[in-house]
Amino acid sequence: MSPSAVVEERVFSEIRRLCLADLDETTLFREVIACLRHAVPIDTYRALKIDPLSGLPTGSFTEEPDQPARARFFLEHIYFEDDVLEFNWMARNRHPVALLSEATGGNLERSLHWRELLGPEGFGHEARGVFTISQELWGGICAIRERGRPDFSSHEVTLLRRIAPHLGAGLKAAVLRSRVSREDNGDRAPGALVLDQRGWVLHYTAAAERWLRDLGDLGPGWREGDGLPVAIWSAVGALRRALKPQAERDRAGVPRVCVRARSGRWLTLHASMSESQHLGSPGEIVIVIEPAGSKEMAWLHTATYGLSPREEEVVGFVVRGASTRQISQALYVTEDTVQKHIQNVFGKVGVRSRQALVKRLYLNTIFP
Repeated sequence: MSPSAVVEERVFSEIRRLCLADLDETTLFREVIACLRHAVPIDTYRALKIDPLSGLPTGSFTEEPDQPARARFFLEHIYFEDDVLEFNWMARNRHPVALLSEATGGNLERSLHWRELLGPEGFGHEARGVFTISQELWGGICAIRERGRPDFSSHEVTLLRRIAPHLGAGLKAAVLRSRVSREDNGDRAPGALVLDQRGWVLHYTAAAERWLRDLGDLGPGWREGDGLPVAIWSAVGALRRALKPQAERDRAGVPRVCVRARSGRWLTLHASMSESQHLGSPGEIVIVIEPAGSKEMAWLHTATYGLSPREEEVVGFVVRGASTRQISQALYVTEDTVQKHIQNVFGKVGVRSRQALVKRLYLNTIFP
């Protein structure tokens, strides 16, 4: 392995560890970027926190001077008006990383971002990334280099693509942890459970206890780890495999478990490791429990029937009410190919119509 490849692997491992740590969104972004620079030189950047439901930015930070004015211009104009490498488009089309030079065919003037901000300030190259989990967009970045420096290489783009899903999971977990303190009541409130390295419960919220009791009977010693639901240990095991990977699958995996509770509701468990307050001491295990979202349910049920990645894409369009022609145009395939995919899906799921497909995959679980 070459020296540069060794550095890339170290950077990837450290960033994955940061994404599993108990960090807020801003701290996570800053530490990840600081680490990334050891393998991918970046002159400046703009990072965004994004609400996955609306697709709108909820926060922005950068190292550029005159930050408030530039941030306002970027959010008011660039984010909404630039049709080159639009963040939500990248997420929908599963393009986690793209280069501005390639997207514009070498004509950077096509990009509003370059014309209005980057070019006038002497910048020449941009690598844009989106951070998703289950196709939910949680953040993005514009990594920028000065004019005269080389463009981002294929090796650097590959590393950014490897990092993207982990940062998406880390940003989502950070948001969920922040919601726990604000939404400790209500049927859909996420709950937080904190364990020490022995598996003993150190802290938990009322919402977490409700979800635990929905997952199984809690014995009298559950706070000492006895009688906790199996799903908790699955999440802990996934976290430990991610922190000490034995195979490439472990390195790429995100510590997240979907499980059906006794009430019939599907829950998602996200596991992360907090930073220790004492040097050399292990951190605490933080598990956030929340009802599975609609996109997670989509993944769960399509995976149950063994659909191919392309069939899953087609199902996603069918659920949104897209016609065969619209699906054909979106996926750049013929209408006959779309119909073949739909018929294959019908056969695997055991239905005969689009309406029955939607009911089988989604409505029967949301309204059992």
